[in-house]
Amino acid sequence: MKNQSSFKKRRLSVMGMTIGPMTAWTVLFFVFPLAYIVSLSFCGRDAYGGIVYAFTLKNYQTLAKPVYMQVLGKTLRMSLIVTCFVTLIAYPYAAIAARAGKRVQNALIAGIMVPFWTNALLRIYAIMNITSANGLINTFLLGLGLVKEPLQILYTDFAVMFGMVYTMTPLMVMPLYANLQKIDGSLLEAGRDLGASPAALFLKVIFPLSIPGIVSGVILVYIPSMFSFYIADALGGGKSIIIGNVISNQFSTSKNWPFGAALAVLVMGLSTLLILAKNLLTKKLDY
Repeated sequence: MKNQSSFKKRRLSVMGMTIGPMTAWTVLFFVFPLAYIVSLSFCGRDAYGGIVYAFTLKNYQTLAKPVYMQVLGKTLRMSLIVTCFVTLIAYPYAAIAARAGKRVQNALIAGIMVPFWTNALLRIYAIMNITSANGLINTFLLGLGLVKEPLQILYTDFAVMFGMVYTMTPLMVMPLYANLQKIDGSLLEAGRDLGASPAALFLKVIFPLSIPGIVSGVILVYIPSMFSFYIADALGGGKSIIIGNVISNQFSTSKNWPFGAALAVLVMGLSTLLILAKNLLTKKLDY
């Protein structure tokens, strides 16, 4: 009994030493900032940009203005387009990597991850050089005689979405790769033995089993796309505005922290709904 009692005390002591710091870290760097942003969204702003700590719903009423709804709608559309293109690129890449030999598999994963480890701003500046008037794309098109003058690619919505697709693709590849790699090869062999064509095997076996990986990748791509204001700033040149730009400007240029907090709460609410929908879909797929 004494040994059991001392064991329980040591166990509780170890749990306290590990859970305590983790809890403090979570509260300090996650719970407290989130609570502050939410409470700040119900505050006012004085004429000099200072925060007035008095309850008001004015910030959320301002959100209903058409200009902000248009920006939000544009952001949701662009994020959806980016997610679709990322999925179309990432799925075959992940499928090839999942079924390739060990050396090829390692090379393919390294090929998608090494650029991802590079500083994001460096990658964006590289895209700016590629899409500029004297960049690689226009030089190639002019050299082939397909265009007579350089195309305006940089500082357009296309450039912004191109940059997002390039930046977000690894976030889709990895969950898809992990999911496709778990598919039992005996299922594919059984399908071939039963006379299933490659197309039927993909539609009836591979694709249904890979849906959880697709859903996880969609969440990892769609939500960050809404907040990638630095990509829109660099590649859009101030002409392509998404909700992330508006939030950033409220906290920096406009000095309207309460309204910026309300915008952030709105987007966080939408993100939470997407994650909850993903969890529900994943549970249904498990059954």
